[in-house]
Amino acid sequence: MDNLSKESKNEVRSESGLSKWAKANKKIFITIGVALLLIITIWIWKSIEINNIKAKAESVQLLIKKQAASQIIQSHEAHLKLLAKPYVWAVRSEMMRGNINQLNLFANDMIKENKFQLIAVANDKGIIVSSTNKKHEGQAFSTIGRETGLTDNNTTVENVNDTILIMTSPIMGFNNRLGTLLIKYAIQPLVFQVKE
Repeated sequence: MDNLSKESKNEVRSESGLSKWAKANKKIFITIGVALLLIITIWIWKSIEINNIKAKAESVQLLIKKQAASQIIQSHEAHLKLLAKPYVWAVRSEMMRGNINQLNLFANDMIKENKFQLIAVANDKGIIVSSTNKKHEGQAFSTIGRETGLTDNNTTVENVNDTILIMTSPIMGFNNRLGTLLIKYAIQPLVFQVKE
């Protein structure tokens, strides 16, 4: 019997040692589980936050690109209007002298510059008298521009799909309209590169 009681005491001791070890490990496992859960939660939260920041940065970048493109186009429009004034003065002088050949020289020299597609001058009747595209000469102004350009007394610039600007400007004599100037100008496609 003594043997049995010793064995049962050893079993009780080993069971109590196992239960202590299990309780201690249970606490460790719970602590590790909570720590892992906390780490995973923080990782998911930061991933969502980073994705939100990236999306916001992309939308801000897109807005900045649109604003820059708009300002570049407005700058081209303003420059065309500035160009119109001295060009119209030169054309006016030559039209008053009846020197159409000089108009052709002006236009042919200017069309050699980058991005100018067409330069044409119509007389007061709306007939094209000078053009860099000789097929247009003798035709009605409406074949290359809007009819309103023949009667409008202000320099106007029409934007066609952010790729072409069409400028029309009146050529005024001393007390009457001598004609209309039309310039088609190509806008270089805007490409924005982001360096990383």
